[in-house]
Amino acid sequence: MKRLFTSSVIQNKEEKLSYRRQVALTVLVLFIVGSLLNIPFSRELKRLQIEAGRTDIRLNASVFDDIFLIGISSLALGLIVVFIGLWISSRANLGAPLIAGFFSKKKIKELVNRNDLLSSVLLASIAAIFLLGLFELQKEYYPITSIISRPSKLFYFLVSFSAGITEEILFRLGLMSLFITIIQFLKQAENPSNRTIWTSIGISAIFFGLIHLPLQKNFVELTPFTISVTMIGNVITGSTFGWIFWKRGLLIAIIAHIAFDLVFHVIGTPY
Repeated sequence: MKRLFTSSVIQNKEEKLSYRRQVALTVLVLFIVGSLLNIPFSRELKRLQIEAGRTDIRLNASVFDDIFLIGISSLALGLIVVFIGLWISSRANLGAPLIAGFFSKKKIKELVNRNDLLSSVLLASIAAIFLLGLFELQKEYYPITSIISRPSKLFYFLVSFSAGITEEILFRLGLMSLFITIIQFLKQAENPSNRTIWTSIGISAIFFGLIHLPLQKNFVELTPFTISVTMIGNVITGSTFGWIFWKRGLLIAIIAHIAFDLVFHVIGTPY
């Protein structure tokens, strides 16, 4: 069992350097596709807000307007994040080793360890079940009144893939790698220590929690209690995904994040 959760992906610096442009283009395309997958959820959320009486919300008449705007903005943001994760933060030696391995024409079974993949999905699913259990306890002792109805499971199914892709690229490949590189620079260290990595995992997990507060505000009133619940839950999950990114790489972190969201939002219901 210990071996199941401690094995790591091989970080081949030369391979990642040789195929960095191909990896960058692949990750950028993933980020754009992930951003576009969020459009149905975003439009449904706006519709529910307008239905609830919000007058400050505008829903574009055509979905093609959203596709154009989101496509352009995700391209710009994706370029920045990919540059940070693969060029500026190359000293962190994280990146996307499995994607680089694909371009080196290695066989899939040589690249992806089945135990690594299954254990990462299992770990993410356990975290989702644990948090769902905490939410059930919360409902018993501190019930929260919803502001608007939540979108249906179909929308959460789509947004699970969107969030899994975009948030891992943004927070793990971009932000976590950047924090590691900054700490390395300040310490003038050639390779990041475990302490440096865990510090960066924690900091990026806090930012991961903060970015979810505006979304949470759509469904429940932000109080010290709901803010604490949101932050604690997302710090736990953000740290889990950060550890998976460190040990197994970006691609498996994305898959694990998708698995978490499917269990948490589609199979289960937090509110």
